[in-house]
Amino acid sequence: MISNNILSFAKSVLCEVLHPGCIGVDATVGNGYDTVFLSEKAGPDGHVFGFDIQEDAVNQTEQRLNEECLPANWTIFHSGHENMLELIPSEFHGRVNAVMFNLGFLPGSDKTVITKSKTTLAAIEASLDLLAKGGMLCIAIYAGHPGGDDEDVAVREYCNALDYHTYRVIQSEMINKPGHPIRMLFVTKL
Repeated sequence: MISNNILSFAKSVLCEVLHPGCIGVDATVGNGYDTVFLSEKAGPDGHVFGFDIQEDAVNQTEQRLNEECLPANWTIFHSGHENMLELIPSEFHGRVNAVMFNLGFLPGSDKTVITKSKTTLAAIEASLDLLAKGGMLCIAIYAGHPGGDDEDVAVREYCNALDYHTYRVIQSEMINKPGHPIRMLFVTKL
């Protein structure tokens, strides 16, 4: 599927691993759109966990989830994504089907509050521990802001170094976007 929106493309790829009863994680809930997507795919028998350090993002996401009349299959943490391994109950460890990251800043918010390499890399490492075999990480990298280029390089270097016999990493990017390209990394656990 070719889409004019890279996030729509990413969601179509994630549909390979999402099904009723699945477990999803939105590592950066932002405005809540990915959390709603994961909740819809998980259905009443699944569960979605979301993380954000900004109270506005948490409130917007919870409001969006409540307005969408989705099943009560979600838990949102007002916490950094680097804490997901500690905050997601151990019964879900090794059972997560998909983890979504949107790196950068919350659109329409304070652009000085950004994701950072150190905590993002810790969150990616935690995500890999949480993933089920066949599960997938989807990492959207927006580098066109101060600090974004450093995070872009750090995340791609980390993913490039993952063991080929355990993980497969595919990079897709919107290369003709004015300014910085939007990169999408898909990491599948074998």
